[in-house]
Amino acid sequence: MCMEIKDLKEEVGTKDELESAIEQERVIPKSISSNAIISMEKVSKVYISTFNKIKRDYLKKEAASVKALDEVSLEVNEGEIFGLLGANGSGKTTIIKLLCGLISKDGGQITVLGSDVSKDRSYLQEVGAIVEAPSMFKNLTGRENLRYFAALSGGLPEERINDILNLVGLKDRADSKFETYSLGMQQRLGIAQAIMANPKLLILDEPINGLDPDGIMQMRDLLKKLNSTYGTTILISSHILSEMQELCDRVAILVKGKIVAVKSLKEIEETDQKVIARIECDNPQKAFELVEKLKDVEVKLVNNYVYVRCANEGIALVNKTLVKADINIFGVTLKKRTLEDIYKELA
Repeated sequence: MCMEIKDLKEEVGTKDELESAIEQERVIPKSISSNAIISMEKVSKVYISTFNKIKRDYLKKEAASVKALDEVSLEVNEGEIFGLLGANGSGKTTIIKLLCGLISKDGGQITVLGSDVSKDRSYLQEVGAIVEAPSMFKNLTGRENLRYFAALSGGLPEERINDILNLVGLKDRADSKFETYSLGMQQRLGIAQAIMANPKLLILDEPINGLDPDGIMQMRDLLKKLNSTYGTTILISSHILSEMQELCDRVAILVKGKIVAVKSLKEIEETDQKVIARIECDNPQKAFELVEKLKDVEVKLVNNYVYVRCANEGIALVNKTLVKADINIFGVTLKKRTLEDIYKELA
């Protein structure tokens, strides 16, 4: 926050010093956390598309604009797994492309590994990324693909390539052609290519999209190992809520180009002691009306099920109230509040 002019005057004294201090306040960005590896401050991005529109006997070129990001601010701390969570078109891929220097912003400031991305691209030497899908040569083997990409950066010892293939679980298929790989194997080879230079930051755009259950588990284990064993900071985007809860330390929830919340998964588990109960009974409408009158109990009626959210001890009170009113209870299903519940509330 800028200092008041009066405070500045008392601090610096002379007119020249005052003008100098004011100028510095204009140009020096707001300080970021000392351990922030990514910082975005009020970043905006608008896509302009042109199209031909028929008007009577001629074509007229017109333009349409789409605001992909609307003053987005976030920080990713060193050593964490940070998730970008949102529906298709919410702005996840736009953020990733901005961080990788693939597109330019229209407003705000972006800092990655201490570098202003619009002025200094040297940070990219310490960033590994997969944007949308890994690009590989289909007629080459996994090993040959890695050799090719390593050669573009000066080469790597064969031992290092073998270690990487082993790390991503492709040692036994290293000499099979890329076109024979499953989608999960293709994604893991893409990560192998992205981590060849031991990046401090790994950026992944929807790496688990389309994977089968085995592929998802293998990808999760790989990313956790990269983070815990090698200290790699990971930024990952997805719309798969359950997997983001399993994998991430924190998530930012995006809705139509805006970040509506940043949540710590650990805090969700530790601070929200309430449980959600789904009650199946013979008179859900009456049950809903009775529970609605109870203190410190949230209740909804959905598809003839009564959903209750309260502290653990509140469930016993709800059950006692319904039984006393001669309502037959067929089943009570309990669960803790999840990232999906939070997303539904915010999205």
